[in-house]
Amino acid sequence: MAEELRAEALTQATPADAKAVAGEANEQDTRPVYEVGFHVVPTVEEAGVGDAVENIRAELAKSNAEIIKEQFPQKITLAYTIERRAAGKREKFNESYFGFIKFAVEREAVAGLEAFLRSANEILRYLLIETTREEPVTTRRAVYSSNRLEGETIKKPVSTPETPSEVSEEELTKSIDALVN
Repeated sequence: MAEELRAEALTQATPADAKAVAGEANEQDTRPVYEVGFHVVPTVEEAGVGDAVENIRAELAKSNAEIIKEQFPQKITLAYTIERRAAGKREKFNESYFGFIKFAVEREAVAGLEAFLRSANEILRYLLIETTREEPVTTRRAVYSSNRLEGETIKKPVSTPETPSEVSEEELTKSIDALVN
């Protein structure tokens, strides 16, 4: 019933009312924005990766977090072997499923999320950082091309070797005097 009233109020809203509704959304914009990048262990099956992401999303939902952007984990090869101790033995991983979630939440809720990530067995590693809501603007480097030499092979310039010539005693003395003085 409340949803119907809200929908009806929005359809009959004036521009001033629309600004008030937008103002409500902007109040949430004051919350800090975080991004969590995480590695899911490769021993988890494909369906289990989705469950791991849903567990993280559920933890964020407990804190009333607004999810801004996310990337579902994809299998990657790691730059180095990561070791971790589990059940009394060492596990070594050379690949994992990497994904990220960008979200806005109150600062107090971050500690709970970190504790959850630390205790989750399917999460190999994670990184939680504070960021901005906007995507960083990357400038593209200009690529210059020329068709001036198209189809030609660039060859090393040919230089003629110097031939030694005879130097007179007088010229040699003048050169030495010029260098010394």
